[in-house]
Amino acid sequence: MGVSSKRRKIESIALSLPAFLLYSFIFMYPMVSVFRLSFYKWNGIPNSPLQYVGLKNYAALFQDAKFITALTNVGIFILSGFILILPVSLFLATVIQSEGKGKRFLKTSYFMPQVISRTAIALMWYFLLYPEGGPVATLLEAAGFKGVNVNFLGSKTYAIYAITVINAWTYAGFNMLIFSSGIAGIPGDIYEAAIMDGATPWQKMRYITFPMLKNSFQIFTLNCIIGSITTFEMVYVTTGGGPGSASEVFGTLLYKNAFTYNNYGYSNAMGSFLIVASFLASVLLTGLFAKSNKED
Repeated sequence: MGVSSKRRKIESIALSLPAFLLYSFIFMYPMVSVFRLSFYKWNGIPNSPLQYVGLKNYAALFQDAKFITALTNVGIFILSGFILILPVSLFLATVIQSEGKGKRFLKTSYFMPQVISRTAIALMWYFLLYPEGGPVATLLEAAGFKGVNVNFLGSKTYAIYAITVINAWTYAGFNMLIFSSGIAGIPGDIYEAAIMDGATPWQKMRYITFPMLKNSFQIFTLNCIIGSITTFEMVYVTTGGGPGSASEVFGTLLYKNAFTYNNYGYSNAMGSFLIVASFLASVLLTGLFAKSNKED
């Protein structure tokens, strides 16, 4: 019996080894290349010489005003997730889980942005917010706000905040499903007992729903932080990181340094920072959540 079990174990390892090696090559080789090239100055032209610069590319990151702006904007994206996306998605989840007609239609409508290309969404909002004749500008003008600067995406002050609103509209439906699944998993008996004890709707939400949605809140937090660090399409299509560098994020800055300025060594250093930041955020948050769940 022991020999047979050992043999099956060896066979399973042998069968899974090719897939593991293939995955490791596809996943690890590009990552190792990114880290390796981050220590060189290179213009991206094949067969052109690599100039070793050590940690200079990494030192330059934190001396680059655009990188600091990108870091700040990522923080704004994270905050907007908790200020805008969290309450909206939680409210929508409550609506589609309540008793009433049309829940399937509402769920499909709210989730629709998830099946649309991010580029298409960005273009749609670009034309909606177009300052000259765009629907939003026209409505504001009709409402009497003629002196208001309606060039939201072209404003150094408002561009990043306009993009966070677009981002919230895009991802609220996805997070709605996360919270909806959590609410569906709460036993109805608990709510019935609370009603019998005279609990108000707010008390049910505070003392039953919120605590029992702990796992859903954790998933949201992880998605919000990692998604903010890696955001790209929405910013690139709507503002390109502008005006100036007002709405730069890591993705747009990395793209420009690689494909516009041909500064591949520096862009690889930025890519390495992005990989490490995402990895550390995932590990730290997962560890904190695991510790929190153990204590419960």
